Amino acid sequence: MTTTSITRDDATKALLNSGYLLESRLEQVLVSRGYYVDANDAYPDPTTGKSRELDLMAMTARKLSRDYDFVFTVLLIECVNNPQPLVLLTKKPQVGFLFQQGRRLAGLPVKLFDKRTGRWTALQEALYLEKFHHYCTPRVATQFCSFAKKAGSDWMALHEGPHFDSFSKLSDAVDYFQHKHFASWQFADKEPVNIEFYYPVLVVQGELLEGRVQKGGVALRAASHLQFRRTVIRRSEAAPYQIDVVQEKRFTRFVAMIERELDLTVKRLKTRTTWSVNLSQGSSSRLGACDRLKRFVGLWRQSLENLAPQLHRYALTG
Repeated sequence: MTTTSITRDDATKALLNSGYLLESRLEQVLVSRGYYVDANDAYPDPTTGKSRELDLMAMTARKLSRDYDFVFTVLLIECVNNPQPLVLLTKKPQVGFLFQQGRRLAGLPVKLFDKRTGRWTALQEALYLEKFHHYCTPRVATQFCSFAKKAGSDWMALHEGPHFDSFSKLSDAVDYFQHKHFASWQFADKEPVNIEFYYPVLVVQGELLEGRVQKGGVALRAASHLQFRRTVIRRSEAAPYQIDVVQEKRFTRFVAMIERELDLTVKRLKTRTTWSVNLSQGSSSRLGACDRLKRFVGLWRQSLENLAPQLHRYALTG
């Protein structure tokens, strides 16, 4: 019995055809821009409970005040070296201005109290993210495909396993990191502003195409950054996810755009003086806490800490 060993040339070729080097190159880009990067971070599969790996988790932050008030951007990234083009079939969304709600977040606060209207408003709406956020794009995809050719047959358009798996993993990772941040909260007399915004991102090394359905056919054009939306049923409710699909050559420009959006978000948070959040005052007043509540802090502290894993759902929908 003979054992065949791979040559260095073949090993190099195999690596170039994989996503390993793509992951390493993206990590270098992020580290050079000051991000904390965790490669091959683990999260639990929501169905099986088994450990799964996310290619890259990267985090950056902006400070809101002299205290411990921060706003974070968290990039959750999957890398694919696609040998065949990935096609996203785009269309004009009917309610694209509402897609700013798809900017997932966790932390405090997730809602702001408007003294003028007397109601609580989701942070995305309170900061008017639809005026500048790239999620409110003029075109979005809800279908994708790639191509494969079997012996003796024509090319077929189909869902390639790695692409579908990447979209699924990114959705699961968003849920996990969002829940993890909410669950880590502990009740205190003063609560710093601590918000994390999550961006699921699929980075492809190969060709990315935008498909536009037309009368009698479809028009394909080269693209470097597109939006993909998918909906998954979670706890008997529909959960939407908006995923950035980016070519590697566009990645640095994409990250710069995300950073500009973070800067605008921080600027708007600082200037929302008509809301109950006031960054120059104590954190308790920022979150609308009243004196009567403070007297009961000792009694409720432990129970609220125990309930923390369930609070994130109410904070976003209650």
